[in-house]
Amino acid sequence: ITGATGFIGSHLARRLASENVEVGIIKRDNSDTWRINDLLGKLATYDVDIRDTRNVARAVADFKPQAICHLATYYAMEHQPQEIPLLADTNYLGTLNLLEAAKESSVRLFVNTSTCFVYKESNDKLAENATLSPLNLYALTKIHAEQACTYYAERHGPRAISFRIFPPYGPSDHERRLIPYSIKSLLEGEIPKMTTGNQRWDFIYVDDIVDAYFKVLSAPELPHRHEIFNIGTGHAVSIREVAARIREITGATAEPDWGAVPHRNNEVWHTCADISKVVKTLGWRPKTPIIGEGLERTVEWYKDHRNKGKVG
Repeated sequence: ITGATGFIGSHLARRLASENVEVGIIKRDNSDTWRINDLLGKLATYDVDIRDTRNVARAVADFKPQAICHLATYYAMEHQPQEIPLLADTNYLGTLNLLEAAKESSVRLFVNTSTCFVYKESNDKLAENATLSPLNLYALTKIHAEQACTYYAERHGPRAISFRIFPPYGPSDHERRLIPYSIKSLLEGEIPKMTTGNQRWDFIYVDDIVDAYFKVLSAPELPHRHEIFNIGTGHAVSIREVAARIREITGATAEPDWGAVPHRNNEVWHTCADISKVVKTLGWRPKTPIIGEGLERTVEWYKDHRNKGKVG
């Protein structure tokens, strides 16, 4: 796994370890490991930057994995000029390095993590063949990473899957994101400062995302080329609905300060996944509704962890 110290990657590492799967991780030597500190003794750890071509190849050759789950990324909603090399090198060069290492070590499967922000915005559900129009430079690098997966799958192997993940949420997410920020603010008696809240997004719970990785890792047969799948719920909810549910669960009386934060120039007003392909091909379906169990579990985690040190 790359990105095992991050939000989704840490949940995947924890689930694999709980299933007694032998797991190796590639991480930067200065990565903050707070999400997986209790797991480190169970993982083969390689302190390697994925931009380092030679040492990525050495790590993969040493561990000899059957599959690589690539979740490491550099994210910027609106990049600064000085971030361009880091975005390009981490998200594209890093993926090339891993694919080349997978080829040289005869890795069976490469699972790449992409984003719904590669799509042109639409009020309709987005299928995998929808028009691409990257929201930002981050999404552009993800398109190039997907293209690299296609090239390696067709010319060299291994078999490749890309998951275009719709907005994720759940326990241990970074507190700057919308849902943990709202939860943390309300639990601490503060008023969340929000945009208008009129956006409608397809939020997907982290455990459901991990289930999708498990589906491909355990599949008896895999595509002979690169296949792309949306990972979402197929249902968009408004930011205001999400905030109302968080207030209800936390018991907070404060109303968010709607309109206090200006919308971004590249604001996403609507995003919703067509998941028919992944349902048909992999038999994966999301199980956790956001307005019900998803937010309940997430709020409970933040209640339990806010007084125990780092939570995001």
